Order: sequence, then structure tokens, then C-alpha cells
Amino acid sequence: MHHFDLPAVGTCPGRSQVCESVCYATRGRFRTDKVRRRLRWCLRQSRRADFADRMVAEVRSKGALVVRVHVSGDFYDAAYAAKWASVFHRCPVATFYFYTRSWRVEAMTPVLAQVAGFGNVRAWYSADAETGMPESLPEGARVAWLQTAVDEPVAGNLVFRDDPLRDARPTFSLPLVCPNEAPAGQRFGVNCGNCGQCWRQ
Repeated sequence: MHHFDLPAVGTCPGRSQVCESVCYATRGRFRTDKVRRRLRWCLRQSRRADFADRMVAEVRSKGALVVRVHVSGDFYDAAYAAKWASVFHRCPVATFYFYTRSWRVEAMTPVLAQVAGFGNVRAWYSADAETGMPESLPEGARVAWLQTAVDEPVAGNLVFRDDPLRDARPTFSLPLVCPNEAPAGQRFGVNCGNCGQCWRQ
């Protein structure tokens, strides 16, 4: 599983207070100097005029078949999102997937709607109790819901549960919970590569 990441929070213009308060990318290994340096380097690269050309070359040279865009961070402006649109278009053999709250930023909605319709892109609009569901969802996009309280109503196509909830029994029926976060999935070693719920058609 290949990925390209940015520093969390500062590159997340559509973030909610809910997601910022529980963001996994502000804890653990993301706080180490090595990871912080790498994320800052990636941010500098993303601002280069030749970013898309270099990313296309990287995807092709590594033979990447699945690429997650932003384990940490998000599309921070429309120009940067457009660079990724170019990468997606020029690398049709690879499958790209991302979660984004930048759907909440009006300037970015056109490019996000465009790439959601690409055959090799799996676009997930991230939502929570603060953001609510997107008023309109472009064709090809799905909704990933962040649940932060066990009795919190959820929506969308996929639920990510904040770490303290992962072993708690839901008080009502949930849509599909990320298998990696479910107790059974953890017992059987489910991970993003062998599951594919997020990036397979």
C-alpha cells in the first residue's frame, strides 16, 4: 500500500472541531521527529510546480497499484487538489483513494466532484456529528462517518470509531464499521491491504 501524506490539522481546511480533537495523526508515531520531518518535506514537495509530474513518475516507477492520498493531512487548496486530479488522470492503472473534509470548502468542491467520478478513484467524504452529512454528494463519492460517542447516531457508508469505542458494543445497528477497527478484524489481522473495503469497487 503506497501513500503520500501531509502534516495534519494545518493542511485540513475543512476540519471540524470533532475530528481535530480525536485526530490519530496528531498522536503516537506522528509525533516523532522523523515523521514530522518527513511530513514537512512532503508539504514542501506538494507546493512545487512540478509536483504532479514527479508524483506520476513515482507511481509508475514503483508500479503502485493502490495509493492512499493522505493518511495524514488533506487537500489544502484547490490548486493542490488539481495537481492530484492530474496524477489520477495520468495513472489509470493505479487505484487512488482518499478521505477528505475539504468538501466543506467551497473552492475545492468542483475538483473533488470531478475526481470522484474517475474510474480509478475512490473518494470518501468524511463527516461527523458536527459536520452532518454533505448536502449533495457527487456521483462516485461515498461518506465515511467518524463516531466519537457510543450512543451517537451515525450515517454514511462506512464508520470509523474513535479508539476508545472500538471494543464497545454499539447501542444500535451501524453501517459497515472499518473491519480493521472491529475486534474480529483485529483478531484475524485485517489491514488496509488485505481488506480493500475502501479502495475496491
